[in-house]
Amino acid sequence: MRRLHLPRVTGFIALIALILHAGAGNAASAAAAAPTTSATLQRATQALVDAFATGQHPVWERYSDPQFVYVTEDNEVKSRGQMLEELKPLPPGYTGWIEVKDFRCTDFGSFAVTTYVMDEHETVEGHELHALYRDSDTWRRHTGGWRLVAAQVYAIPQDPPRGTLDATRLADYEGVYGLSPVTKLLIRRDGDHLIAERAGRTPQLLLPESGDVFFTPGRPRMRRIFTRAADGRVNGFADRREGTDLVWARAPD
Repeated sequence: MRRLHLPRVTGFIALIALILHAGAGNAASAAAAAPTTSATLQRATQALVDAFATGQHPVWERYSDPQFVYVTEDNEVKSRGQMLEELKPLPPGYTGWIEVKDFRCTDFGSFAVTTYVMDEHETVEGHELHALYRDSDTWRRHTGGWRLVAAQVYAIPQDPPRGTLDATRLADYEGVYGLSPVTKLLIRRDGDHLIAERAGRTPQLLLPESGDVFFTPGRPRMRRIFTRAADGRVNGFADRREGTDLVWARAPD
């Protein structure tokens, strides 16, 4: 009986080992394929952004799907045709380049999703500009290779240059401001800047930007725009974010 069963057990063990080996091989192949997809799409992405400065239509025609949808940083939705129509070389006096950074890719087999930062450098008639954008793309696997089907760009806000105000001007803004009879905020001077203090919250640094406009470092989407009465006295401020204001009124001294 042992002679009859041993080959069967051995064969079963061998079969299990073969399955496990094949599974490990498939896992290894998948792991090896992932970086390949990422590297392929990163190269394609860099080629696409390089084409912006030179207006190279063939690059976009090669990598983009005919039904490509593009959402710009200004919230405009454009088709492939519209995008190609606007793709032109930089005008005389302009130079620039874009570097793809922090590239991440998730391969889902029939499609892939990538996200990355476009680090843009541009010179306009001798003046240097720098901007950062977050782009998220969707790619479809095609018989002829990968094709870009959707892209959405988000302009990454950055802190503005800091202005300067002397102590006398900063003193104009000191006081208590109210959003309502319940919610109050104290603004006080601290050296060459202002501090906004609100009960139960971390104090915020306010730096001058221009005129009566102040910003908080690290929060470039927000501004505090102080208003003045007819006599020139500061009488409140607008807490502005995305073009929408919360209006605070200054309490009497």
